[in-house]
Amino acid sequence: MSRRVARPYAVALLEVTTKESVPSLREIEAQLAAVAELFRAAPDLLRVFEVPSVPPATKLRLLDSVAETMALQPVCRRLLVALEHHVRLRFLGEVVDVFRALVDSREGMVRGRVELPVPPTPQQVRQLGDAIAQTLGSRVELEAKVTPELLAGFVVRVGSRVFDGSLLAQVRRFASTAGE
Repeated sequence: MSRRVARPYAVALLEVTTKESVPSLREIEAQLAAVAELFRAAPDLLRVFEVPSVPPATKLRLLDSVAETMALQPVCRRLLVALEHHVRLRFLGEVVDVFRALVDSREGMVRGRVELPVPPTPQQVRQLGDAIAQTLGSRVELEAKVTPELLAGFVVRVGSRVFDGSLLAQVRRFASTAGE
């Protein structure tokens, strides 16, 4: 449900910033992510925007204070005001996620996760991302997650695609062919 609420705001933000360069879009994304983190870390602050008894003018002054303190770009402030007006600041994190995915798509990049039994080096993650990129035809950014249960190998998830090179998957493939 929250993705459905967040998507129109993220799409509108991308349309408003369509002439911006990718680094500028990444800066907007980072600023909004910082505000989302602030709201996550201070739920009482977020609650102020959801309480009907707090006057709208007070809420706007508080948003202006947040925007000024965090040195937000005007477009970020306008998005926050729109979200506050519709009592949707709670969904800012999801708006950031959808916006990030839209910028990734514009940049020709996909994000994924690689699970390994031990912590990888940055070079290993980069090489694995490059190998997956050749298969997908897009630049791939991987986030590494340590999953000791794998014992050996790796599992990469990029969108709905899974590349399973784990020991468990190899044992399963061997067992299925050995029974034939």
